[in-house]
Amino acid sequence: MSTQSTGLLDRFRQPEYTGENRCTPCTIVNVVIAAVGSAMVSYVLTPVGGAVAFALSLAAIYLRGYLVPGTPTLTKRYFPDWVLAKFDKLEDEQVEVGEEEREPEAVLADAGAVEPCEQMDDLCLSESFRTEWRDNMDSIKEDGSEKSLLSSVLDVDEDKLTFEEHDEAMVAQYDNGRLGQWESRAALVADLAAATVLEDRYADWDDLTVTNQSRVLSGLRIFLETCPECGGAVQMEQETVESCCRTMDVVAVSCSECDSRILEVEHDQ
Repeated sequence: MSTQSTGLLDRFRQPEYTGENRCTPCTIVNVVIAAVGSAMVSYVLTPVGGAVAFALSLAAIYLRGYLVPGTPTLTKRYFPDWVLAKFDKLEDEQVEVGEEEREPEAVLADAGAVEPCEQMDDLCLSESFRTEWRDNMDSIKEDGSEKSLLSSVLDVDEDKLTFEEHDEAMVAQYDNGRLGQWESRAALVADLAAATVLEDRYADWDDLTVTNQSRVLSGLRIFLETCPECGGAVQMEQETVESCCRTMDVVAVSCSECDSRILEVEHDQ
């Protein structure tokens, strides 16, 4: 393909609605519209004309993310929220919790990671766990051992493990497939450091499913007081965020100095 043709395609392409940002419901709706429209062209004109119209429509959807202008806005406005949630990339890590899995609070209590707070009716980190966790985070940050630690924790071949950054999120790829995703490098470091401590403190840690371990580790992040990435204070607030498919309220835990996202969960009204 010539440089001129590539430049033309780049001008026509809309990155905000394609690639990682592609809205699946929008794509499905537009493909259906393209199919119906092409069928009408085939009926009114010729089958060849319908095939050409369909091919051009698919090209437009591929490059721009939609065929009908305003589709993303219309999809958010008129599609039921539960339908959009099924496609939302912010929720693709959520899986159904099995009955045999242990609650994060129970695991953390048995591991001596949390204990009743002295001055409030809540749970707080135990001093010994806080110290071990912090030392591990500092060590990982200093020597950049995320890859080797993750391969050890998940018992996978380190040579086939890679990390990709999408905006701030860290995505672990293994043998050309996605292995896991974290909100930021800070969240990844926090989880790896905590997993190392819990493996020593909780005898049944290796018997937990990967999903169960992930729930425990992400729940533990809410106890962070300083950022694993920049050392700044950690703050919690409610935000309204916009994904490719919808707008939602989330509870966000972030670093005040470097804005690294530690944890993000949808706020249940």
